[in-house]
Amino acid sequence: MRKALIACGGTGGHLSPGIALAEEMISRGWQCELLISTKQVDSRLARKYSSLDYTAIPGSAPSLNPARFARFCYDLIQGFARCIMIIRQTKPNVVIGFGGFLSMSALFAGRVSGLPVAIHDSNRIAGRVTRTVSLFAHRLYLPEGVSIKTAHSSRIRSIGVPIRREIHPISRNRAKRHLGLDPAMKLLVVFGGSQGASALNEWVKKNIDSLAQEEIQVYCLMGLSGGSNSEFTYRSRKGALVKSIFRQFSDEMGILLSAADLVISRAGTGSLTEIARCRAPAITIPYPFAADNHQYYNARHFEMHGCGILIEQEYLDSLLDEVKDTIYNDWLLQRFRENLSRMDDFEAQTKIAKDLEELVLEMEKKAASAHAGKESVSS
Repeated sequence: MRKALIACGGTGGHLSPGIALAEEMISRGWQCELLISTKQVDSRLARKYSSLDYTAIPGSAPSLNPARFARFCYDLIQGFARCIMIIRQTKPNVVIGFGGFLSMSALFAGRVSGLPVAIHDSNRIAGRVTRTVSLFAHRLYLPEGVSIKTAHSSRIRSIGVPIRREIHPISRNRAKRHLGLDPAMKLLVVFGGSQGASALNEWVKKNIDSLAQEEIQVYCLMGLSGGSNSEFTYRSRKGALVKSIFRQFSDEMGILLSAADLVISRAGTGSLTEIARCRAPAITIPYPFAADNHQYYNARHFEMHGCGILIEQEYLDSLLDEVKDTIYNDWLLQRFRENLSRMDDFEAQTKIAKDLEELVLEMEKKAASAHAGKESVSS
């Protein structure tokens, strides 16, 4: 049985596609071990997908702060040593990372061990880890139209983001009923990715009454540190009861996004990919401090393809009017949904799994040929 070591921890945007790829590769007869962080978001998803094998390793981002930079170097060395030990014990056929600094030590360890290594980066601007690893990676899985100057073009594959099997669209009315909401009323879903977004949480709290006045229900995912789970009921201008729900986290993102008439979210590619899969029109608010400002470029690409609207965080004061204008514009929402369906890459994990199989086979043939050549010379 072939084995894959998948480094995908740190955020939901890294872990979710790693889980999706593991699901696909296991269905093809592979054994997979996922390397994750010790963060709460990783632990929560790992508990949900308890049938998969996980190992937590150190990993942190570099910083100009001397203490944090020292921590980054320490974690990188410790993670590398841990990954070397895992590779010696499990003998994987391939190592693949999904970006983030946790994956760097695994990919370095794979390279040093003579294994084929691959990295997936879903952002419109390739991250620092991807740019570094591109110097030696055998495969780089990048979005359509994204390239890296330091990588040989033959290594690059244009592939979308793997999505977990549970994320798929269902009827909007059915989804609203499942969540305990009124199917006859509009629903605004607000979330800031796996770790939440305090600016979006505060915007919801500030404008919740105004939204209810317009008979707009709200479902806000606050993040694991954003506050306690709660529900509130308001009255609309016409006297109707309007429910608003606040949750730290959702284990039913497919249902939640299917229920949404409109979404407000950050612009991480994991979130945008799930939004596209569930055909949920969105207003994106890029996180302004993301590395290389990559969320802005993700959001701009999303908007340019007619899937939603981009508003930068400094213009949050205009967001309420934009929501009111958009959520009742059924013609525009339908156009967004049609464009979202065209952005959806249904076969991303299948394409990656198949390409990895071909890569492993290619490397095995080269190794066998080199071994045969050495035996021929020695004889």
